[in-house]
Amino acid sequence: MPRWVRFLSCSFTGLLLSLTGLLLVAYWWEGGAGFWRSLPDFATTPDFWYVVLLMGLCAAVTLLMARLAVHVYALAGPVAGFLAGGAVALAYAAFLVSTHTGEWGGVGPGLHRAWPSGGLLAAAFGVAGAFTTWLWDRLD
Repeated sequence: MPRWVRFLSCSFTGLLLSLTGLLLVAYWWEGGAGFWRSLPDFATTPDFWYVVLLMGLCAAVTLLMARLAVHVYALAGPVAGFLAGGAVALAYAAFLVSTHTGEWGGVGPGLHRAWPSGGLLAAAFGVAGAFTTWLWDRLD
């Protein structure tokens, strides 16, 4: 399989897994009876498609970082994917906090507000990164 096809298929898989993880984290923190019923309405908005594009970019960056860690540090593929996914998620959470510090009352309250879901997002992205890097090795 050519590398570009493998990169696209693994990145798309990472997109699906990271978007699923993001939705599960959102359900965990904001859930309720109407969460899943309101999701189709949200899926028709430009904000949802911005999130999908952002998750696709995060999945591609995670895969690139994981493959770099495999080649440079000789880590196992799933371990490198888990670490890369966690790093990308924490960078995303840090960017989110830094862009909303004024609205959230500063860095301290922003970190307090974003920490629990940011940690869960890092775990979800880590699992997605581990699986996509494992898939990359299997498609070789």
